[in-house]
Amino acid sequence: MSIELISKDGYDIKIERNGKRVNILLVEDKALNERIVVKAEKRKEFLIPWINMLISNKKESGLKGTMHLAKKLDHIARFEKGRNEEGFLSLKSINTEIINLRKTILEEERETGKRE
Repeated sequence: MSIELISKDGYDIKIERNGKRVNILLVEDKALNERIVVKAEKRKEFLIPWINMLISNKKESGLKGTMHLAKKLDHIARFEKGRNEEGFLSLKSINTEIINLRKTILEEERETGKRE
């Protein structure tokens, strides 16, 4: 999976997932003080690699939990609200989204584990 986010300032951030590894690449070296905008429909696709990293190797990735991940992501990205709402998600909302997705992923893993 690969996600490419294009900024209005002319620099691109490319996020690649190779197995359980997430690579974040800055394609052109421009101002880093701008945050990328993640569309509401791309939010789940954007968050899943990060959540998998949180689940599988928390200590190795340096993540201390969902709020820590939410704070890190809030520094690099702004998440648009969904359902015809304007604006961006708050830090607390990003954390809630991460918790819900993590719960869904873990439930799916348990179900596939039971089937095998």
